[in-house]
Amino acid sequence: MKIGKHSTLILVVVFIALTVFVFLRSKSTSAPNGLSSDEQAETENSDLASIRSFMGDPNLELSFVNTDLPTPYFRVGKVTKVDGGENMEAVDGWIRKVNVYNQKELINGKCSVYEYHTDERNHNLTAVLIKGLKPNEIDALKEGGIICTPDTNTMSKVSKAEAETIAMEYLTRALPNYDQIKDDFVYSQQLNGESHEWLWEDKNYKLPEGLSARPYSNPIIRISVYGDNSIQYWNCQVPILLHTLSKRASLGISV
Repeated sequence: MKIGKHSTLILVVVFIALTVFVFLRSKSTSAPNGLSSDEQAETENSDLASIRSFMGDPNLELSFVNTDLPTPYFRVGKVTKVDGGENMEAVDGWIRKVNVYNQKELINGKCSVYEYHTDERNHNLTAVLIKGLKPNEIDALKEGGIICTPDTNTMSKVSKAEAETIAMEYLTRALPNYDQIKDDFVYSQQLNGESHEWLWEDKNYKLPEGLSARPYSNPIIRISVYGDNSIQYWNCQVPILLHTLSKRASLGISV
């Protein structure tokens, strides 16, 4: 039986349509970052659990922003000197991709929210930052009947004792080894009491030969408490950075 040109054309169109349908269906059932919907849900649940545990609020409302490669607070790589400075080359296993979440609730009614970073490999909380809202975000709040207070250059002051209580409550929830390292945190005061900071450095750890760290020579944990009791936090311990390397080593892959 002969197939006419029109029939052949129809078959080709049907085949293309089916191919596109299958492709789109496969895309719709996959979550971002190459994870299935179930895997993505599990990842998000683990991330949210870490954030809520740190903040001490099991009902904290958050929204996923993206998975990103921000410039980490503690960077590790191969450093070479160049005119006017230096260049750091990224090294496999020391690049930390993070999942970014925004807190829905404003910080003390101001036009800012907390931004959280979690390591996508192990769901550890690596940073809590204060993020100022953009004009369009402020306008969206107004449309919903919420008026936020613009940030100013002045900040109320808080005593060291009060700030320390706040900081240590966060660190107790965040660090399994808090009791072992709490006495090694170094205190500093900034802006005459508007900000208090505690910094821990892992001075016992030595980076592999050929690698350097910036801006500190050692992995760090840092927390700052401000006069309005808001905080910022960075956790750059080596176990977090070495998650990929240790996994590769356990598989017998040279690192």
